[in-house]
Amino acid sequence: MRLFLESQCGLSRERKIMGHFCSTHDGAFDAWKQWIAEGTLEPGFAVDHVDAHSDLSFGDASWYYILTEFLGLPLSKRSEPERRIHRLNEGSYLTFAIANRWISSLSYVYPVPSNEAENDNADDTDDSYPSDLNRMLFRDQEFDLGLIELQHLTCADADQMMHGRLPSRPISVEPAVPIRFVPGNRFSGSDYTHLILAHSEKYCPPSADELIPVIQEYFVEA
Repeated sequence: MRLFLESQCGLSRERKIMGHFCSTHDGAFDAWKQWIAEGTLEPGFAVDHVDAHSDLSFGDASWYYILTEFLGLPLSKRSEPERRIHRLNEGSYLTFAIANRWISSLSYVYPVPSNEAENDNADDTDDSYPSDLNRMLFRDQEFDLGLIELQHLTCADADQMMHGRLPSRPISVEPAVPIRFVPGNRFSGSDYTHLILAHSEKYCPPSADELIPVIQEYFVEA
């Protein structure tokens, strides 16, 4: 873990950055909101999301609510979304942050099997994608374009999307957010200003608990 934090992320225990530990993944939404309100973080920030899950509305109907209802709200009213299944939750908070136009670019850093991580001959041009991506959030429902582009749709158009058809005429289109998919063993990042450490009894194995105090050595709780 220290090798990843220091060599691949450029973090240092001597030069700690602002951070926050939250007990559930959707606490990241609240931390971003607080930091924005305090002026220590400005909307339009980049996120490197290091996780085994995309947290982009895969597995529930939160995407449908966002595209048909939530995007109809003025931007000033989007920072207090409902919290439950099919709304903002641990598996959808990143989509809601994008809908608030907080995130300008996103990297999904996902784990790879240990045998692949140890393969020095891995093909850097591998175009496979994580399995939990939601096509409804992507421009033209294509992952290859590398763009999340939320569209405000009628219910009829959203229903058509579920059958693989593109909407005829979106009510409006949100600014596109570039996204890249990076296997954890090939990730490299630096110059971070904020760090969020999210735990969840629902998704994290108990064996991961011992990593919490290690990661906390690299940030000052804010």
